Amino acid sequence: MIDHSGLWGKAFYRHWLQQQDQVVKVPVNDLVVPESGSKGLHEGIGHLISWLATAGRIANAQTEDVLLAPIESNVIPLPHQLKALNKAMSRKQVRYLFADEVGLGKTIEAGLVMRELKLRGMASRILVAAPKGLVSQWVSEMQNHFNETFQLVIPGDQKPLDEQDNISQRYDQVVCPVDSIKPIEKRTSRMPSAF
Repeated sequence: MIDHSGLWGKAFYRHWLQQQDQVVKVPVNDLVVPESGSKGLHEGIGHLISWLATAGRIANAQTEDVLLAPIESNVIPLPHQLKALNKAMSRKQVRYLFADEVGLGKTIEAGLVMRELKLRGMASRILVAAPKGLVSQWVSEMQNHFNETFQLVIPGDQKPLDEQDNISQRYDQVVCPVDSIKPIEKRTSRMPSAF
């Protein structure tokens, strides 16, 4: 936060966005300042500054060059992961294949893109198709790093409630084994392929 100012009877806080080298104004009425006698004054001010930084980034997100996912996740992305996120988000329609070596963080890269799409209102339903041995890891990593809850759907485990029930419509965020989305003729267990 740089300073407090007023214009035409309205008060504002000015906040500097270091990465963009820009200053944004936030109306005082949009902020809740903790009382000076409150127990967690310093903690409250820290939350206020964090809120101001986030509000400033969101306000500038319309410029298309501001990435929100890195500040909205529980992970500190590595430079190559930020580069992948930036490249994936550089087009209006996101179509991007992550094919890094083992251990370089493809799950984090995909989670950052997923989170960015959700924050921008560009995605509401997500399907992750992963190798069978990694589906539990995907569910766990999305929860731990991005606070996103995914339902693990294994063919044969999810039974329809009635004839009208479509399993793929029950959940907005699903992780399933890659084999479960193969054409029915090529697999033995049945799972709806229309997600």
